[in-house]
Amino acid sequence: MLEWMIRTTARKLIFTAALVFPVTLMAFSTGPPQRRTGAAVDGGLTCTACHRTFAPADSDPRGSVMIAAAAYVPGKMQTLQVTVAHPLQKRWGFQLTARLASDPSKPIGHFSPNTQIRVRCDSGPDGPCADGDLEFASHRSAVITDIGAGYTYNIDWTPPANASGDVIFYASGNAADGNGATSNDRIYTTSAIISPATCALSSLPLISGAVNAASFSGPITPNALISLFGAGFQPPGLTRALTQLDIRSNTVPSLLSCAAVEINRIRAPLFYTSPGQLNVVVPSGVTPGAAEVRVVLNPNSHPVYSAPITVQAAAAAPALFTSDGKQASASLAGTGTLIGDPAVLAGARPAKAGDMVTLWATGLGDTNPHVDAASIVPGPAPTVNAVTVMLNGTPLPAANIQYAGMAPGLMAGVYQINIRIPTGVVAGDATVQLAVNGANSQTGVTLRLGL
Repeated sequence: MLEWMIRTTARKLIFTAALVFPVTLMAFSTGPPQRRTGAAVDGGLTCTACHRTFAPADSDPRGSVMIAAAAYVPGKMQTLQVTVAHPLQKRWGFQLTARLASDPSKPIGHFSPNTQIRVRCDSGPDGPCADGDLEFASHRSAVITDIGAGYTYNIDWTPPANASGDVIFYASGNAADGNGATSNDRIYTTSAIISPATCALSSLPLISGAVNAASFSGPITPNALISLFGAGFQPPGLTRALTQLDIRSNTVPSLLSCAAVEINRIRAPLFYTSPGQLNVVVPSGVTPGAAEVRVVLNPNSHPVYSAPITVQAAAAAPALFTSDGKQASASLAGTGTLIGDPAVLAGARPAKAGDMVTLWATGLGDTNPHVDAASIVPGPAPTVNAVTVMLNGTPLPAANIQYAGMAPGLMAGVYQINIRIPTGVVAGDATVQLAVNGANSQTGVTLRLGL
């Protein structure tokens, strides 16, 4: 759901069988085949295709594979570390690949082979690889140590001289027992994101507007998801969406891909960047009234500030997310079943009388307990002010609203409203609208109903 919310806050709403032959561990003692890091963009493949005793990957929590990498300087080589560990194992192997965080299907930089590290190209041969060819660094010979000692491989990696965006590394590790066979081996996967050591964006950012990310209108409100539109927020063609790797201690960062947003000089949690759009959560400390919004590039090194714009802030400004600009983003509560017109949304169905339906919204105001705008919501957090839900202009009875508050497990600013569809509904598209503290959500949003 987090990924779904990230993707759907853009201006237009955007979560054969292979034969496996017996292979001994010695067959891969010089490194596994390409595309075995577990990266979803490469099909999610790992070495469990052969090392199946403890499949799937990461099923034994006693072991791990870890990546250590520092912020990078464009064009300057750095040494990465991949550590494989398990208390019962003694032979260690790995595979590592580097990709653009904004588009993990594309490689970035080059690995350097040495007496311990092999570099293989996706096109087949060993490196050096051509620009644009995926690269995979791995062990040349699986190292044997004392039982439980683990092992750290050092891998030299050089980013391009013109690199400016974040880099994501995917790695898999094999913690083997050294019996010369594929049995009793544990496979692990991990990933890590690094940013440029010194951000160097130079274009002057220009803000043309800041609006609610669901209704694309104002005002803004604390803990709401909003979208900033303009130009010069990122280099041409570079986009970046928040990932789970960016979230530290259940906190959404205020710096993403060398950009930051300040509202009344308070840094806002940032979850999407592109040349013409930034998506943020309005900080909890923003109070009703005139609010100053500005974009800051390179905020921690050589800051470049946009001219500020002034927008209005309110205590609450409810807005419903939609799937197509009209149909409410809704699902059967507690399931992945979408509610809507199946001709527009594949797999969707109408809501029927008695169904418990979840509507997704933002801008519903403060909650009890209060959740800071930068937090991942730890549990139920109902709104302080009552939420009214109207179908075809008629308010639902309070008993039909099971929950209205922030969505546990998602970013603060994502709210869910669980409603029971009343009896006597008429099949078709019913208008749906929210009211909170005297403010109404946008008009024209519908909910598909059926009998």
